[in-house]
Amino acid sequence: MQITIGSRGSNLALIQSKHVKKLLEEKFPEIKIEIEIIHTLGDKILDREVSKIGDKGVFVKEIEKALLDGRIDLAVHSMKDMPGKSPDGLVFARPPKGEDPRDILVAKKPIKSLDQMEGFLVGTGSARRKIQLERLVKNISTKAIRGNIETRMGKIQSENLDGVILAKAGLLRAGYGDRISYTFSPEEIIPSPCQGILALQYREDSQVIKYLQALADEETGLRFDAERAYQRELDADCHSPIGIYSEFSRSTCRLVACFGDAEENILVRRELAGDLNKRVDLARKLADQVKEAVYEKRNS
Repeated sequence: MQITIGSRGSNLALIQSKHVKKLLEEKFPEIKIEIEIIHTLGDKILDREVSKIGDKGVFVKEIEKALLDGRIDLAVHSMKDMPGKSPDGLVFARPPKGEDPRDILVAKKPIKSLDQMEGFLVGTGSARRKIQLERLVKNISTKAIRGNIETRMGKIQSENLDGVILAKAGLLRAGYGDRISYTFSPEEIIPSPCQGILALQYREDSQVIKYLQALADEETGLRFDAERAYQRELDADCHSPIGIYSEFSRSTCRLVACFGDAEENILVRRELAGDLNKRVDLARKLADQVKEAVYEKRNS
């Protein structure tokens, strides 16, 4: 059998697709796998914020069309870039083992504590990161930036920033772990839903699923279930700060989440814990709680 993987063309996207290719080849040496680069709208328009050109779908729609058309058999995305709903006919496999979901700071100079960030000018294109950072650190300013990992780190010099906030998972996968200046705890900056998890998307009638099932990781799947449920229940777009972090023990789960309105500078945080087997219901309940809290703040 031959499998064609569709991928964005950035360094990180190709690293992720090659990682999945390697995992499949190790388990199924008889299959032939190729990677096809597909350029998305989000890759082509770099001079505007994502919220100005569309929702999270700007990074995936062209790839999803290639899947539906049969041009590719499998798409590898970052799950955090995926909208809450997928097009009819496309589904996700249970995810392979995820990477560290936390956010990090790459800074011009070494730092050891939040206090050392006071007065910083930090680059980020994320409303979630911006609104949480401004509540976390005194006298800090942010500047909207776009681009891949390398481009955004390069803006520290080219735009005279003190640092940029990125996903730790991306830096580790791309081999830039030595550039990390500070790792934010999930209580300091709540990560994006499914940050660090790879999305393996395929046509629901495709035979590729029999291979993808062998890559599934149980703990990462638990995160996927809870955090996607939270995201879908909110049905939020890229204008909204939305984050969730999940922890699991043998029989319980703990969810810490945030939601807000960047334009009105509103952010609420809530936490729930309960039965591991009811993680999806718990995530939906948490989403209802943050929605209600944001509504109350808007109307207070």
